[in-house]
Amino acid sequence: MRPRPILRRLLGPRSSGKKTHLPFFRTFVHHSPLRVRPSSRPRLPFLTIPVTGRNTQKFGVLFYVAFMAFGAVSWAVQQENLEREYPTPHSWSYRTRIYFRNARSLRDVKDSAPNWEKIMEIAESVVKRLEDPTIDGQGVRDASHDCPPGTKDITAKDENWRRGYFESMMLYASAAQMMHGWMRDKTRDIMFPPEVIIGPSNPRPKPIRPGQASAPREEDCEYVYPAADDIYMRIVCTEGFTVRQKMEAALAHASWLEYCQLPGPASIMYERAVDLALEGDRASTHPLTNPTETKSWAIKELSSPSSHPPSANLFTSLTALATFQARSGNVSSALPILISLLQARKALPNPPPSPTVRHQQQNITKTVINLLKPPSYPPPPPDGTQPPVRDAKELCEEAALHLHIGEILYSTRTESREEGLAWTRDAVDISEEQLRNLGPEASQAARPAKETCRACLSAGLDNWTIMVGRLAEEERRRKETGLVGQVVGKSAGGWFGGLWGSGVEEKEEDVDRWAAEEKVVQERRTRTAELLEEVEPPKSWLDLKAIFTV
Repeated sequence: MRPRPILRRLLGPRSSGKKTHLPFFRTFVHHSPLRVRPSSRPRLPFLTIPVTGRNTQKFGVLFYVAFMAFGAVSWAVQQENLEREYPTPHSWSYRTRIYFRNARSLRDVKDSAPNWEKIMEIAESVVKRLEDPTIDGQGVRDASHDCPPGTKDITAKDENWRRGYFESMMLYASAAQMMHGWMRDKTRDIMFPPEVIIGPSNPRPKPIRPGQASAPREEDCEYVYPAADDIYMRIVCTEGFTVRQKMEAALAHASWLEYCQLPGPASIMYERAVDLALEGDRASTHPLTNPTETKSWAIKELSSPSSHPPSANLFTSLTALATFQARSGNVSSALPILISLLQARKALPNPPPSPTVRHQQQNITKTVINLLKPPSYPPPPPDGTQPPVRDAKELCEEAALHLHIGEILYSTRTESREEGLAWTRDAVDISEEQLRNLGPEASQAARPAKETCRACLSAGLDNWTIMVGRLAEEERRRKETGLVGQVVGKSAGGWFGGLWGSGVEEKEEDVDRWAAEEKVVQERRTRTAELLEEVEPPKSWLDLKAIFTV
């Protein structure tokens, strides 16, 4: 018998007419209890594939990219907000604009004291970049040899560039004022204020704060930053600035000299500011009463209604000069100037009627487009060569003159204290009325007027409180000593006080007069507290600008 193949026995008999598939062959260890399970195999670290490490590295890279993108977007939004708050000329390079915005934001910080050392460094770099012909100073030339060293001629530049250069120079000068006297220790490269430096110029140095570096010796230090006087003189002598810009620099320089207790140079700079205002005055006749010969800076009375009133620059410079003379004790010269200024302001023309502006509904598409567009540089302010109109701001300037006159009358003579108090009351009434007329929701154009009126109202209330407080204290002392009915005045204590009539007899019904007015002042303070605070109106949900405000 022929043996049958093993394969046939394994596969079985072939069925006819049907297609069959060969099964997969299996090894003999499949499903065998002798097979070693994977869980019992040894697990060695160097044999394991690092799948988890690759995922961590991938997520780390993604997180780093997302973090950098978020930081870039946040920085761009912050710079956009700074540009809207502190506009810069578009003709400047981008780095110069960033430096200038950052310096001004550091100056206006509210949470802590400004870091003037850093502001000084940034402002100095901005000025150097603007004066460098290879960066932003194309067309900038050196001034004539008669000007202070470093003075430039910027007449070839456009108006926006010149205005930004003026603002950067004024910021540079302000930082130099705050860094006045600071020196750098050459051995350690650290800046120190002048009051802690040990040397002959400072025989009694102040102690160093805990945690700071030790005090340096004067022979190891050197001055790094320029003096504020040099910067102000450069601004006044720069060719290309307007008369108002030069006048503002001269007034700031005079104020700095007065702070340094240099009344002589300060008086010269105040008078120079008036001369600059007169150079730009477009009046046909000289508005002053010959100041070169008589040194009388009072304004002439307008002979006819068609006479040209003084310019805004002349009002500003003469007010600063008069207040300086009053602070210096020269009241006989200051009071006529202030009275002539007040008369000239009362003769100013009234403002033209403002056109009625219809309130348009805010369009969300237009708002988004305005937010995406770069903000435009603001138009130039008035040059001050034209006379102002008698609007809310000028009325508050009149109130400030009332304050000055009232303070002089109150402090110079005893018998004119009530008259000075009356001038102060008028100043408070005028400034409060204008603030209420402006309203809480004043426009952006009315913000300077509101700030002027608010400052005048605050100073007027302070002066009124002090004046009435002193009179009430004297009233209480006289009431305690029983001196009611006697003569009160400059010569009240002398033998001939009543004979020459230089005193004022106090009556019985006037005993509690100043105590009652003290209560009136306190009630007035309570009533005007809302006017002295800056309250922001509620923002609408459609105000997309508030979303990007940092």
